[in-house]
Amino acid sequence: MRRTFASTALILGGVLLAGCASSPATGTDAPESSESAIIDIRVGLEPTSLDVTTTSGAGLVQVMRGNVYEGLVGLSEDLEILPALASDWEISDDGLTYTFTVREGVTFHDGTPMTVADVAASLQASSAEGSTNPDAKRMGSVASVEATDDTTVVVTLSERDINFLESLTTSAGYVVPVESSVDLASATNGTGPYTLGQWNRGATLSLEPFADYWGEAPLNGGVVYHYIADETTAASALRSGEVDILAGVSAETAELLGGDAEFQVVEGDSTSWMTLGFNNAVAPFDDQRVRQALRQAIDKQELIEVIGGQALEVGTITVPTDAWHVDATGSAPYDQAAAKELLAEAGQEDLSLTLTVANTYDTIITEFIAAELAEVGVDVTIDTVEFATWLEDVYTNKDYELTMVLHVDPATITYYGNPAYYWNYDNAEAQTLVTEARQSATPEERDEKLRAVAELVAADSASDWLYSPQTVIVAGEDVAGFPVDRISNNFRVSGITAAE
Repeated sequence: MRRTFASTALILGGVLLAGCASSPATGTDAPESSESAIIDIRVGLEPTSLDVTTTSGAGLVQVMRGNVYEGLVGLSEDLEILPALASDWEISDDGLTYTFTVREGVTFHDGTPMTVADVAASLQASSAEGSTNPDAKRMGSVASVEATDDTTVVVTLSERDINFLESLTTSAGYVVPVESSVDLASATNGTGPYTLGQWNRGATLSLEPFADYWGEAPLNGGVVYHYIADETTAASALRSGEVDILAGVSAETAELLGGDAEFQVVEGDSTSWMTLGFNNAVAPFDDQRVRQALRQAIDKQELIEVIGGQALEVGTITVPTDAWHVDATGSAPYDQAAAKELLAEAGQEDLSLTLTVANTYDTIITEFIAAELAEVGVDVTIDTVEFATWLEDVYTNKDYELTMVLHVDPATITYYGNPAYYWNYDNAEAQTLVTEARQSATPEERDEKLRAVAELVAADSASDWLYSPQTVIVAGEDVAGFPVDRISNNFRVSGITAAE
């Protein structure tokens, strides 16, 4: 559901009232826009590298997906699969063969024409054994990729995968040239409506419209992402006109700006989870009692209040907008006495742990966690590292005990069926359920299996899910066409307009 707030009174009262507009600034009174206007957007997370074929991170996905890089298919804001580099496709009756008709006349940003060989090579690389693509884990069902003629690519699966088309909208499906001299870590070479302008590390990253784009040209003259961590500084930048949009703000910032007629404050759906990850392969996290104890020691409602209230309590890896949502908030209710009993039963009454976390997150969250766990006798050392270090040590090498990260991929629930994922969660029942969900013949069957996964990992305390942050965007009154739902992983900017 999308809600537009007209004043701070609605926020102060804790009640979010639905506005009558279906999208921001799209009514008859919307200002006349200019296709040469540059859109300045404040975002929270900066990429560590621009190489989408090897690098993870919501900051990279937010900038690149559908803006700079594309796959055979795309994903709309409401999660509908759309044609992209493939004009159409056919799926065999057994669900194992996908035949794509590849568009002609598509050009890479370096000026070379895209061919079916580029498409096939990109998918072969992301699905190959040992692939370093961050979404390679979604391509495990791919048996072969073949360009059968100048406009056709055939992908054969070893088993039915109902989520395969969605997987092609991730970095695993992005098409890059077979041969290119472009250093993808610091430059780009996609097929999307924008190409990289300039990246000033630690400050801004700009995208410029690609003149030879095969599809509809952007409705603006380019986008500049501003990496401003401090909320007060971000609000000041909006007021001064330095930025046009704050993509994701706290409740305090929404309250501060919501009463000003110059700004729109809009809430959108979010699919994300601030996750407290346990390394299930090492002691004491190989004991369910310890995992459950840590979950029950943390008061999620108080934590949500501490961070400003713009979040939902979740008891597992689903949100209410998921088709497979289950309410598991009662799976590990806040109860520090029960937590102490579980730790004593497990022989872990004097436990010392290290919480490794990237410096991209507010320290108030980790400090709250450490304080709560101290109440049940668990001493927590907070190890704050650069995000690139976190990716290397925690995500890749799994060298950690506790960690905290915001997961934004709707498919994150399926990773509990992958024992090689950084959680090291090895549960045969979860693996079976995830496999059955993937091989389902219908969405309804898949959703039933994923609900079972959500219930299982909640009962087993495979992780802790601290909260699901809700998306709140603040924009100038002359800005229109900006996405509001799930912007952490699908933030297309080509439709954003503003008056010059």
